[in-house]
Amino acid sequence: MHAMLSMIVANLKMTFRNRGAIFWNLLFPAIFIVIFGAIFGSEMSVVIDVGTAGPESAYQQQAEGVFREIDAFDLAGTHDQEKLLDQLNDGDLDAVIVFGDAVDGSFPPVTVYYNQANGPTSDVVVATVQQVLTNVAQPESPVTIALEPVSSDEVSFIDFFVPGIIAMSLMNSGVIGLSTAFVTYREKGILRRIRMTPFPLPNFILARIISQVVVAFSQAVILIVLAKLLYGLEVKGNIGVIALGLLIGSLAFLAIGFAISSVARTAESAAGISNLITFPMLFLSGVFFDVDSAPGWLQPITKVLPLHYLVEALRQPMTLGKGLGAVWIDLLVLIGIFLVAVAFAVRFFRWDSRAT
Repeated sequence: MHAMLSMIVANLKMTFRNRGAIFWNLLFPAIFIVIFGAIFGSEMSVVIDVGTAGPESAYQQQAEGVFREIDAFDLAGTHDQEKLLDQLNDGDLDAVIVFGDAVDGSFPPVTVYYNQANGPTSDVVVATVQQVLTNVAQPESPVTIALEPVSSDEVSFIDFFVPGIIAMSLMNSGVIGLSTAFVTYREKGILRRIRMTPFPLPNFILARIISQVVVAFSQAVILIVLAKLLYGLEVKGNIGVIALGLLIGSLAFLAIGFAISSVARTAESAAGISNLITFPMLFLSGVFFDVDSAPGWLQPITKVLPLHYLVEALRQPMTLGKGLGAVWIDLLVLIGIFLVAVAFAVRFFRWDSRAT
């Protein structure tokens, strides 16, 4: 019994002396609690921006009063329908409520315009607005509510979802795949042996990067074809713009993986650093839901995450059919990330795991 207790104590000591184990077993799950608690917690304050237009009526005034009273809504200051619809198209509003003319003293019909490009978020917006309008009208009389998407092309959940999954795939293969592979090469002395051969190491690195880019494009094609065959995915944009986004995004995340491999001493530490970098981006970059659903204080954080820009660079052309003019800033940011990561990697690159 004494020997067993001694062994238990010894194992506990080894566990707590392993700082990496403490991080991955305790602190890392705690990070997820903080992130998901902030996004989905009961104290979350998501604001829905709406505008109202149409002939004035008692019902319209009463509905506007309710929208002003509810903290979850922010009412636009203008009643100009054309301006409101433009703001909706630009993403500045979540919904535009247009009241019609009342007939024979009944409640005026209502048309709710919304942007389907927001994916699952648009469903939440429409359901919430409908609930408020219905509650204001009841129990006196039912109200007719028509739903009208601002885009002529229907955007399904799969149309919204697939670009994010492709971006996630490129991130994982670039950051985790390349970093662990290069550290393994260093640990096994492969880089050192290549350095002693006539074959230049830069060519070896370039060959690895090119092969990873080929894999990335293959992943994207397979995912797109699969989603199209199973769920009817519609790729609306220019193939050239989409391919450019795939190329630049792949290079950016490969450079991040290369940078990690330059400072990580073991494959395990490379995997740990990679997961530390990729996991927060996975849930805060709009892969699974529109980042506008996150609390206001959290949204600026998404703007510094590389995956956010790759998601936008793919989703804008694939889902909305937009061209290079809509994504050039995202591509420019990814190019900047690529250059910074490459510079970092070159500065700290080590040929041998025994080097300090």
